[in-house]
Amino acid sequence: MNSLPSGRRSKQSSSTPSTLREVKSPGGGVLELSFEHASDEELLAAFVSGHPRALEALLIRRRDFIWSLSLKFLGNATLAEEAMQEASIALFKRAHQFKGDSKFTTWMYQIVHNCAMDVARKYRKGDVNVDVDQYTETFSVEDQSEEITSRQTVMKALMEIDPDQRAALVLVIMEGLSVEEASATLGVPAGTIKSRCSRGKAALAAILSELDPRLSQGSPGGKTSGGGNQTAAPSVLGTENLEVEHREGGQL
Repeated sequence: MNSLPSGRRSKQSSSTPSTLREVKSPGGGVLELSFEHASDEELLAAFVSGHPRALEALLIRRRDFIWSLSLKFLGNATLAEEAMQEASIALFKRAHQFKGDSKFTTWMYQIVHNCAMDVARKYRKGDVNVDVDQYTETFSVEDQSEEITSRQTVMKALMEIDPDQRAALVLVIMEGLSVEEASATLGVPAGTIKSRCSRGKAALAAILSELDPRLSQGSPGGKTSGGGNQTAAPSVLGTENLEVEHREGGQL
């Protein structure tokens, strides 16, 4: 990773966070800081205090997360790569703005989502192909090929629904955020998140019924145990049901 410019020094404090371990030279001077056991918040604080390597460590740690989330929002590897670069720049520029008023993870989700949407606006929908093959990377070698194909189909359908509905489903269903956390991330009321999830699930089920009718039913046989129909999208998205509840804290 290329070296980053020096961090902006905080007006409040330019000292090194006390929780970071200093690696000293034989003469007693500080050679460098060890970031291995630092939290994300501590790394960000260290960068703001003037330690550029702290941001490099944070970006290395969260690279896979930023990539995966960008891909879920955009459905295209090239665009996800661009969004990841934009998110890295945004973290550098906005590091001093994080005051701890919200969870760091919420702040991180906001940055990645905003950067992904900025990238999406640069391209017309018809000019972008959905890279369904990229979603095989989230599976272990033990996963069944049919399940992999099913998840790829769901992800393709996900790219067809309204972007706001997709963002809500990605955060609540795929990332496991609570309605309140998704609300804070997207800057809309909790009721709006619930509505977008509900409408998004309905739209997703309709598209899946065209792409693969099996995925618009609740089981391989096409019926739920109660005899009703429901989308099977939850199982291939990695969760057992699509009910939107007020949950305590999804985690990064």
